[in-house]
Amino acid sequence: MSAPIVIFAGGGTGGHLYPGLAVAEKLAGLCPDANVVFACSQRPIDRRVLDGEPYAVVPQPVRPMPRGLGGWAGFARACAASWLQARQMLADLRPAAVLGLGGFAAGPIVARAAACGVPAALLNPDAVPGRANRLLARRVDVIFTQFDATAERFAPRLRDKVRAAGCPLRAALTAARRDEAMRHFGLDAARRTLLVNGGSLGAASINDAVAILADDLAALSANWQVLHVTGPSKLDTQPSSPPSPDRKLGTHPSFSPAALANRAAGAAGNGARAFFPLEYCHRMDLAYAAADLAVCRGGAGTVAELAVTATPAVILPYPFHADRQQQLNAARLVGAGGAVVCDDAADAPVNAARLRDVLLPLMADAPRLEEMRRAAASVARGDAAQQVAAWLVEQLAR
Repeated sequence: MSAPIVIFAGGGTGGHLYPGLAVAEKLAGLCPDANVVFACSQRPIDRRVLDGEPYAVVPQPVRPMPRGLGGWAGFARACAASWLQARQMLADLRPAAVLGLGGFAAGPIVARAAACGVPAALLNPDAVPGRANRLLARRVDVIFTQFDATAERFAPRLRDKVRAAGCPLRAALTAARRDEAMRHFGLDAARRTLLVNGGSLGAASINDAVAILADDLAALSANWQVLHVTGPSKLDTQPSSPPSPDRKLGTHPSFSPAALANRAAGAAGNGARAFFPLEYCHRMDLAYAAADLAVCRGGAGTVAELAVTATPAVILPYPFHADRQQQLNAARLVGAGGAVVCDDAADAPVNAARLRDVLLPLMADAPRLEEMRRAAASVARGDAAQQVAAWLVEQLAR
């Protein structure tokens, strides 16, 4: 008998792919004979995330739905090609199950699996289901969510399918050691570390705000250092809006994130390197192991990672979600006291002023950070990958 195959369909961001990798890791432990195939998007981030992983990868031509009229012809062609590819993949591979990871790249494979009678499930770690998951929900057997309240976001007839399991996270996330993290990033073990991370694609508004605060942060370099993950191709970019002339915000003539790399000495003149920027972090387990405080988005995976690693955080939710998705993702962590929210105004000087008022007092308050660490740990859920993998194993056994 040939080894069973499971297709993981989705991509376009690390937030879709990383939970899938966590489930694949658990599945390998439960059923070593199973073969996992990732049907992802053609975005560069998918290749960056999946390169080096021990799984077959099949990029799909599918594209997200266009926002303007001009993109519909290309969207239609990509959809047609993806539906044909999905039909061929299901016929050739004959998977025992399909797991939709969310996002536009999940659609063709999950829909085709349902049409062929292949058991299918969805991962939905966000508090609010995205468009793709809302459309696919009626076709699948199970919907795994991170939050109990997400069930209410689906039609009443679909709520029996929902299982609140948490967000799948890789085991390495909690196994990393601080001393290894210090060596890996070249950080100073005698100082605390502020982790700035806008997600797998980066966040220009966070980068810009931190760049404005460069002098303020560098002035703390005797006790703090900044590990800044800018996002792919963002290390050398200029800000999305001009810097404020207000010197109280710490405005520096070299305003781009790249400038932080060149400012090796702290503003206080103590010779300590203040900033450690990098475009992409392949070892987020080590980044969290190093972090005493984080500045980040409120993505579903991020809030789960903050909790399980007990990392205090200042969360700037993505400001352009009409449903306030990231605020809702962060609500449980914030309610417990493990994080605070700083609203993103999508304006660099305004964000810098807001962030300065929240961030700098936290960096000076070690007892508060310890309280936040304990609070974050209190809401952690670490068994989601096991639950999803166990469901897949049940399908393989049929």
